[in-house]
Amino acid sequence: MKEDNSPRTGETAARTGVNDHAWEREHRHPTPTQTRGILQRRRDAEAKLEQHQQEARRKIAE
Repeated sequence: MKEDNSPRTGETAARTGVNDHAWEREHRHPTPTQTRGILQRRRDAEAKLEQHQQEARRKIAE
């Protein structure tokens, strides 16, 4: 019989232990090195967005 693991039922999948380590590896907190990389990419994206917004404001003002 197939388990219904839909969010509507509120049930969770049965943990068999076979691939639990894979699930945990995918859902653990990032390492400090990964966090620094994430934060650097965020800062770069925010700077790029600000630059685009300033260029758009200049075009509107012209």
